[in-house]
Amino acid sequence: MRSSSSISSKILDNIFASKRNWKPRMIDKSIILYGAGSLGKMAHDFFNHLHIPFLYTVDIYADKYSKNQTWKHTKVIHPDLVPDYDKKNSLLIVCIVTTPLSPLKEKLLKEGWEDVEFFYNVSQAYNKIYPLNNGWVWEGQLTKKDKENIRKVFSFLEDTNSKEHYAQFLAWRISKRELSLKNFTVNNTHRFFIPEITNILHNQEIFIDGGAHTGDVSRKFAEITQYSYSHIYAIEPDPQNFKALSKSISKLPRVTLFSCAFSNRNSRQRFFSGFNFSSQLHKKGNILVPTKKIDVLNLAPTFIKLHLEGAEFNTLKGAIKTILKYRPILAITIYHNADGIWKIPLLLMQTLKDYTYYIRMHTWAGTGAVLYAVPRERIKK
Repeated sequence: MRSSSSISSKILDNIFASKRNWKPRMIDKSIILYGAGSLGKMAHDFFNHLHIPFLYTVDIYADKYSKNQTWKHTKVIHPDLVPDYDKKNSLLIVCIVTTPLSPLKEKLLKEGWEDVEFFYNVSQAYNKIYPLNNGWVWEGQLTKKDKENIRKVFSFLEDTNSKEHYAQFLAWRISKRELSLKNFTVNNTHRFFIPEITNILHNQEIFIDGGAHTGDVSRKFAEITQYSYSHIYAIEPDPQNFKALSKSISKLPRVTLFSCAFSNRNSRQRFFSGFNFSSQLHKKGNILVPTKKIDVLNLAPTFIKLHLEGAEFNTLKGAIKTILKYRPILAITIYHNADGIWKIPLLLMQTLKDYTYYIRMHTWAGTGAVLYAVPRERIKK
């Protein structure tokens, strides 16, 4: 049963009326990183690639991370040990998206930091030379058509939780702010495998892992199904990632790997290779890779996951025949570019019959947003 529209309508009115005063942050002083986890490691690689030095990294678990391979040549210190001079004269770059960012920034300012910025707001200033676009914001004003289409997406969403997650995603991408929503939570451990999906998986699933990276999602799928599945097809175009993928899932049964990129046409396209999570199809890419439409692979998927750094919309256009024929579960990232605001959701919502739609934001800062589509015949009564 879909939730009533009154809650979502109020949220949307608030978002549409909001003003944005934001631009990407260029580095103009010495910098310090805050957070040595996964995003901190990405920031470490990002600044090293751009030859932008940082003084050190701050983390409450400094002792733990100081022994990590990534940080072995970098000082990681506890927040209590930061000199007041550095708090006053350096830019603190927050490399955390597992907690609400607005309260975290307020906390850091109260602790004496005078200049605090979020990593993706900094990385966005350099996205023409480093292919990381997670700091994007909607350009210009929302048109009447944009607003109408956003409302259509809301009308298709199954539950209040989905509408609140979509609203939180919209608020950050449109005006770079967080909404205060009672009981709103973000769960990163469920990414691609929310309970609404894991509860209906069976032992004959055929899983397409689009953008398999180094195999974490394929391995998790295998674990969730207790290795009782029909087949896994893992697709990864980046040569370095593909090598790691081949090694990491080599012991999984019934797996086929494809070294190509998904798109809406069969060709060869430019691709930014060697950027780990951020490797992607791009007109200025440093290599050429083969691209394939899912529709030409002659697969019969029951579950498709796509995490393609912005190529999701075109890939879905090249997969519609397969989706219509086999009616798989879908888990599609929608946070890499503006296609996720309404183009990706409406492509599916207006094409597929008798599907149930959910949206979950699995990390903060408008990231980790995934659209889930489940055929109604698979939902257990």
